[in-house]
Amino acid sequence: MNALDTKILFELTKNSRIPLTMLAKKLKRSREVITYRINKLKKEGNIIAFITEIDTSKLGFVASAVFINIRLKRHKEFKEYLAKQNFISWAGAHCGLYSFGFSIYGKDLDDIDKKFFELHKRFKDDIVDYWTRVHKDTFFFYEKCFGRGEQKKIKSSEEHIDNKDKLILKLLAKNSRIEAVRIAEQVKLTAPAVAHKIKRLENAGVIKKYSLFINLSKLNIMQYSVFILNKNMEVRENLLAYLKEHMNISFVATYVSDLVIECGILVSNPYKLRDYLLEIENKFPDNRITHIFLLQEEFFSVGAPDCVFC
Repeated sequence: MNALDTKILFELTKNSRIPLTMLAKKLKRSREVITYRINKLKKEGNIIAFITEIDTSKLGFVASAVFINIRLKRHKEFKEYLAKQNFISWAGAHCGLYSFGFSIYGKDLDDIDKKFFELHKRFKDDIVDYWTRVHKDTFFFYEKCFGRGEQKKIKSSEEHIDNKDKLILKLLAKNSRIEAVRIAEQVKLTAPAVAHKIKRLENAGVIKKYSLFINLSKLNIMQYSVFILNKNMEVRENLLAYLKEHMNISFVATYVSDLVIECGILVSNPYKLRDYLLEIENKFPDNRITHIFLLQEEFFSVGAPDCVFC
């Protein structure tokens, strides 16, 4: 990877739907060079997928994070099981207290319960322990792997979402760079009509961001998931703002009726992790770090699962 590749990844993590001509102009390179470099980054496994972050609550869905410790002999089968489910989003292998982390989506908490206990029944003899939390808000900042990103305020408004909107969202969730012409062929609309619908979904906050699913190991970056018990509610908003702005924080997640804030910390080596933890502790002494996991491998992206488009 060279300096141009880093610039390309930075721009694509901020907006993976940026037209090639615009990206080429921004980076002062030809369209052909940019196309070649992107294809090379895909072939070498640096770019796993082009993703669209979607506010699934606007589609009537809720989600729960699951952290589970399962015996090693079932790891391969467990990963294969998750891959076949249409209600699983982001999933990764952990090194630490839990073997895996993932999110389950459902129409309500009863639906999530049903899906989780189907999984539990299948692997119950080899589940050592698990921990669940209902998602409230999650913010991703993977552009920080390459430079400081810009926090854009996400728009939000009530918007009726029809079946064609859902199909458009499903296609974008699988590939944020899919052209409007290709979408139009599948939804039986004109390309301008598709572009209009996409813009409307962006303005309503249904589409939050276009980004990348990247292989951090290819970048020699380690990512730790850190859980902070926010004991002083008076400084909660300041803590959240601080974490979102920190150059080494890759994501921030909050959970329903929970004092805990989860964040991802990007480091070049494990010794740097301690420095960042001390930095947070000194800035917010009333909070306590309760859990730390190494996110060893992410094998599903944060893109919405197929069930939310049904």
